[in-house]
Amino acid sequence: MTNTPSITDVLRNAAAAAIMAPSSHNTQPWRFRLVGDALELFADHTRQLSVIDAERRQQVQSCGCALYNARAAVRAMGFADEVTVTAAEFGDPDQLAILRVGAARAVTATDREVLAAIPSRRTNRRAFLPRPVPAADTDSMRAVAEHEGATLVRLVPAMKRALGHLIEEADRQQYADPAFRAELSSWLISFGSRRRDGIPFVEKEYGSALPFTVLRALRSPELGAEFGKLEEDHLLGAPVVFVIGSARDDATAWLACGQALQAVLLRATTLGLSASFLNQVLEIPQLRAEVARLVPDIGYPQMVLRVGMPAEPIHRTAPRRDLDDVLEVATRNS
Repeated sequence: MTNTPSITDVLRNAAAAAIMAPSSHNTQPWRFRLVGDALELFADHTRQLSVIDAERRQQVQSCGCALYNARAAVRAMGFADEVTVTAAEFGDPDQLAILRVGAARAVTATDREVLAAIPSRRTNRRAFLPRPVPAADTDSMRAVAEHEGATLVRLVPAMKRALGHLIEEADRQQYADPAFRAELSSWLISFGSRRRDGIPFVEKEYGSALPFTVLRALRSPELGAEFGKLEEDHLLGAPVVFVIGSARDDATAWLACGQALQAVLLRATTLGLSASFLNQVLEIPQLRAEVARLVPDIGYPQMVLRVGMPAEPIHRTAPRRDLDDVLEVATRNS
């Protein structure tokens, strides 16, 4: 005899899956509140990247990734996922969505596959193997993105070259800004740090993982030229480069694109692929407009990622905050 989990257990497990989602600079900018039969999702404005992400676009997208994980967990536990999007509506301006447990349903092989991919997914900031990705695989990633309401375009070589130049320029401009370098350095963490957020030094290719060397490098505006060339080379060498976009450019669209992104990342994981983000080109309005012109079918470009086969197994995991740090269990009257 199988015990049916309580609604509270289902939603708590959904929140546990949610916090394994990727986020901009691993800021983990989300909060959850479990009230009765609902799991409420909030953006944590205290974790906003005020220089890098002044519009909060990437913050909301990160929360969308977390929401997709939560939905996947609910489905894998044998229930329909029912979501009410509250972004940009009345009430708490940080509240983005409410997830409820729907009717019981049969768990499919795809449900199990997606759930298993959540803890296995890794961001790969290194180069990929020069191995083609079959069209059937990229088509399947396009399909899951479209299912979440986003548009995904695979760039042809000429587009990749043009985008590579824009990414190099983005790195030059950003690293020339002292405020950018200061904000970036505040989210870099050293090996052995007790912090449960941020990006380990070893994951950023600054020529050294030693904290003193990295922080000294970040004081130099010339780092942008070196890092921009490295990022351009990684892009040109990637088997696949995607741009994900939307017809609108508001909080609701950002949340949908975040869910689409996570659907793509988890699909890639099940195919033995990994991905890395190249969103710096979208963090500068003028360059984001150039990307929109370069990929006219995309609407508003929301994220850029390269996808391929990792050259080596990715065992490193980014730190994560504990569930109790981000989940509030409240009563209906609280």
